[in-house]
Amino acid sequence: MSKDLEKKFPEYFKNFKLPELAREQELNVYRACATGKVDQESFLNTYEENGNKVIDGYDISDATAYSLSAYTKFKDIKRFMHMQSKYKVPYTIAVGITNPIYGVCLETKEWKKSLGEKCKSSHVDWWLYEGARPWEGFKEVVYDDDGNPIE
Repeated sequence: MSKDLEKKFPEYFKNFKLPELAREQELNVYRACATGKVDQESFLNTYEENGNKVIDGYDISDATAYSLSAYTKFKDIKRFMHMQSKYKVPYTIAVGITNPIYGVCLETKEWKKSLGEKCKSSHVDWWLYEGARPWEGFKEVVYDDDGNPIE
């Protein structure tokens, strides 16, 4: 990935306003890989993952409908994958960093705190620039015999 990626968001980002706290930052995160591989298809944001449409339960102006979801805690990504039927055992989880060259991100708990709400999840919303290839900086998590990550 070229370091001179243009910091431009996709056209459909005009549908919503990014949270003020969203910024370029490096967070160590885990990403669920729906394809079973650390590839482009497993790193689509929610909008693209759903065929370039906002899914039921989201408002078109809801910023979270356009973000790529990740988690800073391994236990949270495992819980998420158990709850979603599209992820098949054995689960493929990628680990990496929210590299600022790819976009801006925000921990959900930070966002909720600014709104006076509590959040215990380690969920992260990551809004990617056009042409970003974040999967290139991630690797598949390897597990021990008890299902714990070997890092």
